[in-house]
Amino acid sequence: MEKEARLQAIYDTISKSEGPVSGTALSKKFNVSRQVIVQDIALLKARNVRIYATHKGYVCSPERVRRVFSCYHLNDRMEEEMNAIVDCGGCIEDVFVKHNVYGKLEAKMNISSRKQVKEFIDSISQNQAKPLTDLTSGYHCHTVSAQSKEDLDSIEESLRKLHILQEA
Repeated sequence: MEKEARLQAIYDTISKSEGPVSGTALSKKFNVSRQVIVQDIALLKARNVRIYATHKGYVCSPERVRRVFSCYHLNDRMEEEMNAIVDCGGCIEDVFVKHNVYGKLEAKMNISSRKQVKEFIDSISQNQAKPLTDLTSGYHCHTVSAQSKEDLDSIEESLRKLHILQEA
């Protein structure tokens, strides 16, 4: 299969899938190495194809609106904050902090359901990991996407009511 045909087939496979498609599954399907799949995905992204990597594989994302929320809370409120976002229809795309020495430190999340929130919280607990926000004493930002501006407004109001939203 020629490269352009493979790129189209990769996009078709991911966009028609009901869930994430692993790089391993794609490499087997198209009889190429995992590294070739990674390069092909990078090429598709460079062409502004909306493909995202999650911890379970690649997904295509429909056009969504985004907003960055500046937040503050201690670790014991992390699950509450994340649930407030997903309950209003948001997808937590990332978390980032602005460190005085290292600059912007970012972690991709792609969390859009209570189930995924619980899995994330459990993973931190089971691995005895420290959240990125520990570096900045609880101050952090999330890039959140949603289907509409109204959904983002609802998320903002929920975070405000929880006294988590940091307003300028």
